[in-house]
Amino acid sequence: MTIKSYPFLLWLDQSLAYVRSEDELTEMCHYAGPDEGICIYSDGRYLTRSGQAVTPLPADALTRLVQQTLVQEGQCCVSKLSECSVEDAFKLLEDIR
Repeated sequence: MTIKSYPFLLWLDQSLAYVRSEDELTEMCHYAGPDEGICIYSDGRYLTRSGQAVTPLPADALTRLVQQTLVQEGQCCVSKLSECSVEDAFKLLEDIR
């Protein structure tokens, strides 16, 4: 794995997770293959777990993933969440776990 900086958002299996450490990443990717999952960094970079750049999600797609993750975690009123930036996603998902 070439991941060298934390935190980041992990997009895996159509959901997002806030990853703070290598231990958390290992736990979250236990059953995932080495080519599965996209790391989203607060500066807007989207990288595979092996470090290759990928095309960023459009804001509406990122917003839907954030909404889905919040609903899965028991949050309500997610429909009020409008277009979400990477920075917004970090703020919303940082405290969930």
